[in-house]
Amino acid sequence: MAALPCNQLSVAALPSNEVVSSFKGRGRPDQLVVSLHVEGQSTVDALITAVASEQNRHVFVCSSPDLPFASADHWCPNDAANPIFADRSAAERLLGIDYLKSHTGVSGAGVNVVIIDQGLNAKQLGDRYADGWAVGSNEPGTARPTPGTIRRSHGMMIARNIREVAPEAKFFDLPLLPSKISDIGAFLSLAHVAFQRMLADIAAYRGGDGAFSGPWILVNPWGIFDTRSEHPKGHYTNNPRNCFNLLVASAVNSGIDVIFAAGNCGQFCPDRRCGPSDRGPGQSIWGANSLGEVLTVGAVRADAQWLGYSAQGPGQSNLDTRKPDLCAASQFCETNDASSINTGTSAACAMAAGVVAALRSNWSSKRVPPSRLKGILRETARKPAGLRPGNPVSQRFGHGILDAKAAFSKMPP
Repeated sequence: MAALPCNQLSVAALPSNEVVSSFKGRGRPDQLVVSLHVEGQSTVDALITAVASEQNRHVFVCSSPDLPFASADHWCPNDAANPIFADRSAAERLLGIDYLKSHTGVSGAGVNVVIIDQGLNAKQLGDRYADGWAVGSNEPGTARPTPGTIRRSHGMMIARNIREVAPEAKFFDLPLLPSKISDIGAFLSLAHVAFQRMLADIAAYRGGDGAFSGPWILVNPWGIFDTRSEHPKGHYTNNPRNCFNLLVASAVNSGIDVIFAAGNCGQFCPDRRCGPSDRGPGQSIWGANSLGEVLTVGAVRADAQWLGYSAQGPGQSNLDTRKPDLCAASQFCETNDASSINTGTSAACAMAAGVVAALRSNWSSKRVPPSRLKGILRETARKPAGLRPGNPVSQRFGHGILDAKAAFSKMPP
């Protein structure tokens, strides 16, 4: 077929969208306009000949003031006109939660979830709120809130995401987190005491036959953003013998599921609190978040695009380098309330915790230990492009994207 010069349709020097418009009504509904930058008339002629002979179609070559653009394999909310992408229904479809909800017996009934955050609101949770632990403060002039008294908080976003997946789970409040962990040593001292007391009470609950004797899940949507206050370096962030790390590992080994957010210090759009040397691959998942015993969760959009703030593996050299374990959806709004948003690896961590709570209502930790459940979630995770059997762990995605449907099918009969 002959290549026709642009001026035969009088569309020379028009932007691509105007070229497309000029074809309307001309009997060519299958036209595709592609912007290219080529140098030399011989290259242009060769391109025209090749495309025309291959596709058996006319080829039009035009000059155009189109703006240049570049593709990316990640997404940063601050670079978009709207930082929220999709809604809960889309996020749940990505993770297979819609399939999970269609089955009875996986609603979180009998499951106890502790949210270690800045506090919960007992009134908003209603009969789903069970109890909590008061936490002291090592910061002069400040005090931790009374459990269950926070009106609107980061912790309630976590509870909402878990509750949407496992509506019958019971919630416990451990309001441990300050607005910023500015002194790692002081924070870990307080956290160690708070965890010891909580775990002692949980052991008593589990040893009885009361309302809270069922499975327990500890949800930790927090991590270390800045390691500059740690002395000596690595004492917590890369030390398997650290007292707090040992305590968290012992909780998992006793049959408690422990879930951590990967963190928001990914290399492309890290949280402003991230230290200058605490960003990107191998420098953003620290301490208990990098323990092999826990489930560490990164974040993707509802269309599986990796979020550029999600902390990246590998994990720490003395802990577990295969981090994060997997990713879940974040950066979405509620389906019926666009003002209620779910962001960060915190929201992704909560989505994963909801799936774990739903599964635990039918499979106890005695039947499927935490290590086995974590293994099933990793084995069944949906593999993104580029994650091959020979390269099973990605710095960004871990083992892939959480797939609740596949995990449900993999569980014992």
